[in-house]
Amino acid sequence: MRFFAVVILSTHIFHAASLSAEPAAIAPEHVVKAIQHFYQVLDIKQYNKDKLRQVVTDDFVVFEAAKKMDLDEFHAFLTHQDPNAEPLIDTTWQITDHRVSIDHNSAHVSYLNRGTFQHGTSLRVTMQWMESAFLTHQNGALKIKFLNSNLMSKDIQKLSDGASD
Repeated sequence: MRFFAVVILSTHIFHAASLSAEPAAIAPEHVVKAIQHFYQVLDIKQYNKDKLRQVVTDDFVVFEAAKKMDLDEFHAFLTHQDPNAEPLIDTTWQITDHRVSIDHNSAHVSYLNRGTFQHGTSLRVTMQWMESAFLTHQNGALKIKFLNSNLMSKDIQKLSDGASD
């Protein structure tokens, strides 16, 4: 009888310990904040690969510009400099129309994304995408595992280059 009491008590202790190891419940606002943080990390003024690595999972995949990319390929895509344009000096994103679905340890979000990219003083590109992302807990944090980006529109504005006639 004493043996069964020890087994039952041990079972309760291990069960309680396993419950405390579970990540906190995911709230919709946590998902939206994780997406917003992802785009803050991509800001040209502060971007670095190590910061990006902290907000995506180890097996992160993105579908962008008709390509499937892992973290290293996405980093190369982000840091590529177009020889036909001045370097980027400013990037902004506006995330709207969030739709969040949550499961036990993961979440899916779809949203509209409007990005503006300022190339020196000569060019401004504004793009709008329809995007969706799958997020999951990894190492105690909500991280992006998969991102799908579909371009809806692109507006290229040639600005004054500062030269006078």
